[in-house]
Order: sequence, then C-alpha cells, then structure tokens
Amino acid sequence: MRRKRTPSASALTDIAFLLLLFFLILAVTTRQLPADITLPHTASAQKADESSPTLTVNDQGKVFLEQEAITIRAIPFSETYTLIAHRDTPFTHIAPVLEHLRSLNVEVLECIVEER
Repeated sequence: MRRKRTPSASALTDIAFLLLLFFLILAVTTRQLPADITLPHTASAQKADESSPTLTVNDQGKVFLEQEAITIRAIPFSETYTLIAHRDTPFTHIAPVLEHLRSLNVEVLECIVEER
C-alpha cells in the first residue's frame, strides 16, 4: 500500500504570506487620499446685480425673501436670485430651496455665504 504524502509546511506558509500581501496591497490602493483644493478668494462681498431678489436661509432653515418670511413653494419666478446663507447653515436646509429654484428654471443664482 501507498502512504499518503502530507503537504510540506513551507508551502502553506508561502500561500498564507501571499494572501496577506494581497490583502495589504488591496487595502492600501483602495484608500483615496484627499485632493488639495485651492478655493478662490474675493475682494468684496457685494452683490453683482442689485436688482435680483434676495433669498436668505438662516441656520434654523427659515427662508426669507427680501427680509420677509416665506415658504419655499411660495417663492415667485425670477430669472436671477441671490441666495444668502450663514456659514453654519446645514446644506439640508439649502437643498430644498435650490431644488425649487431649479424647478422654476432660474437662470442665474448668486450664492453668498456670510462670515461668522
């Protein structure tokens, strides 16, 4: 009768080492590094067009049209708008306003962020 040959221990360690190496390389290559972005700076914070209506969104999510409270659905059509938001205003409060302005087919939207 023939005896069964057991695999050598060195072959198993080679396979384990190759698998470990494969997973380490995979983990390193899938991590994305942040891209360096240089933001533009402006010389002034004045509106470019004084005739466009001004929408203001505060940090609680209330919307104001020319300093008067208004609901998002009551925003009238205009070709241009200026949107002002405090820098602490979450985007979840600004996004519905942007979607409504998009549905109104607003052509120009100036976005201004107030400083602290």
